[in-house]
Amino acid sequence: GLIKDCVFQKKFKHTFLHVYFNGVLRIASCNNCCKRWFFTFNGAECQSPNAIDGIVYMATGKNEDLHRVRHIEGHCDKIHEGHVRVGFNVGNCKGHGNFDAYTGWNSVSRLFIEEVPRPQK
Repeated sequence: GLIKDCVFQKKFKHTFLHVYFNGVLRIASCNNCCKRWFFTFNGAECQSPNAIDGIVYMATGKNEDLHRVRHIEGHCDKIHEGHVRVGFNVGNCKGHGNFDAYTGWNSVSRLFIEEVPRPQK
């Protein structure tokens, strides 16, 4: 589900949004478990060029509760100008069940959103 969202004022039609999260992510007390953290734009994942996501997987961890700083970053194209609701979410990984996930334990989490020019060809 949604962890945090921010409304961003995008000024131009032909620019990209550059987003990133830096903070603590963890899964705990499970074997063969996986969780996925991802960005959404107005409620939908980025389609161009790709989804902006990251996963935490643990093969053996029934007795583990490891908190680690992680960084998830990417660019999204084809987003209209005007107000854009950028969300940071957590969900299940494909092919895995629902496991305990935690975001932002005992440290500052940072969510950055910036409008950037198109890449040069």
